[in-house]
Amino acid sequence: ASRYNCEVVTLTTMVTVANTYFQVLAAQDQLRVTRRNLEAADRILTLIKKQFNGGTASQLDVSQQEALVATQRAAIPPLEVTVGQNIAALALLVARAPANFTIHGGSSANIVVPRVTPGLPSELLYQRPDVRQAEAQLAASNFSVEAARAAFFPQIQLTGTAGFQSAALASLFTPGAWFYTLTASLTQPIFDGFLLESELKQAKGVQLQDLQAYRKAVLSAFADVEKALIALQKYTLQERLQKEVVAASQQAFDVAEKQLQGGTVNLITVLQAEQTLFTAENNLVLVRLNKLLGATSLFQALGGGWTPGGTLVAVE
Repeated sequence: ASRYNCEVVTLTTMVTVANTYFQVLAAQDQLRVTRRNLEAADRILTLIKKQFNGGTASQLDVSQQEALVATQRAAIPPLEVTVGQNIAALALLVARAPANFTIHGGSSANIVVPRVTPGLPSELLYQRPDVRQAEAQLAASNFSVEAARAAFFPQIQLTGTAGFQSAALASLFTPGAWFYTLTASLTQPIFDGFLLESELKQAKGVQLQDLQAYRKAVLSAFADVEKALIALQKYTLQERLQKEVVAASQQAFDVAEKQLQGGTVNLITVLQAEQTLFTAENNLVLVRLNKLLGATSLFQALGGGWTPGGTLVAVE
């Protein structure tokens, strides 16, 4: 058991290091976005003050923009604290002194999530420490691991042609029972857990506790993969859509700023364009972070990742 516990700790540590690094990058991105937005807000404030001096803007216009500038400036110190805390946490994870540990540059936008290979086989889950431990317990009870796999471990493809959740994986968790049906060459018999459990228990005399522990480990493995694949798919889509939001918001802000310079735009429109852009850029950073965290969740769910060919990756 200690061997498998050690593997769990190793895998968890790897994922925690990756997640913490991504959080550092995201916090740095947010800080850069906020500073850039502060510069933009300052530019707008300068233009409004010029209009105020010329009698074409009111004190209310100036005050509203000053409030927006102050809001952006006030957001910087907490972000600096977050960056520092995340860097310190990462330093401790890699056994480095926080005082001498720094991360320069880098952006979550530059991290490319590896494409999930279509048709990943469910055999990848054999490498999960919890599944291996459950199989070791069965073997210790003189029960055939191969028989248990044949009965309770679905031999399916985890990912479809797009690299996301396959129909076979989704069907394992349909209401009522854990079974699946496929078409064409992938067709498999309907799974009847209770009947097979009874037959296997009578044939092999395995203790119900060990068998239930194995079934639980297998179910958890498939459920973890399903959740991770769904999250990765949704955040990938959201990132693409949020990029479009940022692009449109940036264009609207640029137009509003030019029109403000020419005195041909309502100041309320300028304020709305500013706030929309600032919110959109911050949301994009958060979406990118969630996508990266989803990728590490999939890595962990598979027990250590996968190769482009869909084979096992050993966790050393």
